[in-house]
Amino acid sequence: MNNSPEIKKVLLVDDHAIVRAGFRQLLEKDNNFDILEVESAEKACQIYGKFQPHVVIMDLVMPGMGGLEGVRHLHAKDDKAKILVLSMREDMAYVNRATLAGASGYLTKGCVAEELRKAVNAVLNGRTYLSEKIYRTDDNIFTSDKQKIENLTEREFEVFCKLAEGQSAVKISSDLHLSPKTISNHRTRILSKLNATSIVEITRLAIRNELLDA
Repeated sequence: MNNSPEIKKVLLVDDHAIVRAGFRQLLEKDNNFDILEVESAEKACQIYGKFQPHVVIMDLVMPGMGGLEGVRHLHAKDDKAKILVLSMREDMAYVNRATLAGASGYLTKGCVAEELRKAVNAVLNGRTYLSEKIYRTDDNIFTSDKQKIENLTEREFEVFCKLAEGQSAVKISSDLHLSPKTISNHRTRILSKLNATSIVEITRLAIRNELLDA
């Protein structure tokens, strides 16, 4: 019986060869990744269907199409595509644009090896991942997180945790035996009570309050 872990295919997209080499070296320490490197979003879109990666690691700023447009194109090709964005920028404006385009995670290029592996594994497992640096630089925005969370009803809190994990409304409704419309109503009330505008903010809040593993 073969108990070796399944090899996961990673499409690494960055226009700098030295950056690709660095991230490849960090990932290969786990010995369970098959990594294909390309230097542009255009090539990533061309090779995606043939390579069928389990996860795409995409630089946000590149010549030509660029990472943001690349994320949109890949997500249009495959709405289940798992894309982890890399960027030097740590502000939420870039995070929101990337996630709205279809990214599953956002990681700053100054991350350590452990965080890279954590981010890749989170995205592979269908979760949202946001760089720890973003939480630290944005720490003062939500000063009353705990109070806001405590204002949620038990059912809203249950839905909140599932939304933070990246679960779809359909799955949540199935798990909780509620209609999708009811889940949608809960989602609207949760966003309002938390003063949040997106699921990304809900995920950040949950991780910062240790309700969800990063």
